[in-house]
Amino acid sequence: MNKIKIILLASILTLATACSNIPLSTMIKLMDLNPLETDPKQLVVAVKAPEGVDVRDGDVVIDFDFRTDDPEYSFSHNFPVIINDDYLVPDNLKEDIEDNEKITIMQLSKQDAQTMYEGQKAVKEYRSKNEAGGAGSMNVRLVSACRDDNFSWSNSELDVYLKTQDDEDFFLFLEDMDITQLDGDIQRNINAIPNCGEAG
Repeated sequence: MNKIKIILLASILTLATACSNIPLSTMIKLMDLNPLETDPKQLVVAVKAPEGVDVRDGDVVIDFDFRTDDPEYSFSHNFPVIINDDYLVPDNLKEDIEDNEKITIMQLSKQDAQTMYEGQKAVKEYRSKNEAGGAGSMNVRLVSACRDDNFSWSNSELDVYLKTQDDEDFFLFLEDMDITQLDGDIQRNINAIPNCGEAG
């Protein structure tokens, strides 16, 4: 395992262990993931939501950052993923869907995928010249969700899946993410959860 991978992996696992919604199996999976070799165009996020809950463009964010003493090679990107209605939901995800659940597929925009690719190149270039410097991380966050008329406080949890290569299956990244706890100010106030029919 090269030093680039160790640095980025350490940051990812730090984030993972701090979040109880990330399954142990996912942490193990991340040990084989090299963020610098992941094709941004092949990154796919799938969100499983119950009836009454949905996600919109930007409700899931991919963070990618790298910090050095050289501002030319330092960056902090927050990429909102957007819905791809044309993506065919694979059978292995369909098997986990109940009658009152649905899957939403999301990906980076072409522009954000290119920006992430350029960031990967910059990290590789910096590390080739400075073996001991720089630290970075990549993470996937569920930052928001919305409700419709069928929303229920007792059924408000989402699962987030991630796929990093075209020839691999989705794996569970975030489990039982309760949208009523994403914002500490909600406090069971229905109006604090965005309505899916309103502008984001």
